[in-house]
Amino acid sequence: MTDKLEWNEGAMEQMEYIGLVEAILLPDFDDYEYPFNVSFVKATKEEAEKANASCVPLTATLCMRIFKDRYDSNKIAPKSLYKEYLNNRTIQKLLNDLELDADKFWLLILFTYDYCENLFYNGVTMKLTPVEQLTGLCEAINKSGDAPMTLTFKAGKQKTVVDSFLAIKAIAEMITNYQKEIDEDYYKNLHKRDKADESIMLKESPFIAFFARILLRFFNAQPQIREKRKKGANHSTKETDLICQLIYFLKISTNENWKEIENDMLKAYLKQYKNYKYPNNVSSIYPEFSI
Repeated sequence: MTDKLEWNEGAMEQMEYIGLVEAILLPDFDDYEYPFNVSFVKATKEEAEKANASCVPLTATLCMRIFKDRYDSNKIAPKSLYKEYLNNRTIQKLLNDLELDADKFWLLILFTYDYCENLFYNGVTMKLTPVEQLTGLCEAINKSGDAPMTLTFKAGKQKTVVDSFLAIKAIAEMITNYQKEIDEDYYKNLHKRDKADESIMLKESPFIAFFARILLRFFNAQPQIREKRKKGANHSTKETDLICQLIYFLKISTNENWKEIENDMLKAYLKQYKNYKYPNNVSSIYPEFSI
């Protein structure tokens, strides 16, 4: 594997697995709602000429371009582990059994690691959207049943308290009806996110589950892998074994139990975070994936 990826020397083919994952997990551009407000500027003549001179293929995806720049700039920590990766007999045997290209898969796991790191550890925390805030308020009111409740509004020195059960229930009902009847274009504006004042570093456990889910989605797109699964199985033992090995190899976790073949640790993590509502962090580098 070269130290730098060159467009005119097969970088597109080398990043084939990354492009596949992006196609699976990134919504169609025309329908994609950015997770926060962004603005676009036109490129200068000099910038356009530089882009043309870079020989970037028209088919190069956004994630490919971002990843290539970070890979070439040595911004992805596990990149230095390539030789160890090739010499790891357990990992290489599993790759061979799954009929995966070792170099293409290496770039995929670097990309997946980089994506997760810049979501969980270096991500940007976003505020709840207006729709999420309204929905959360209605759910809280409806779950309260007949219990006494109070709703407080503050604006500067002004403060209003609503403690009427009927009034608060009516507010929830009006919000629900409003969401059903609101103009579609305006409704989209209620889905816009704003950046929070401070970003939160998330934990290792959901990082592991998210990392695994990306790779499992990739495995699902490989016919030679699906054919080797037992009837009715979502994944084979070799698929989960490979992910477990990578979790320890990439130092996502220092727990040596991940190295054990046919362990149930990943299964437990996936079950624990099956319906997990990931906090409102978005990647500080990449577009938002839909897992």
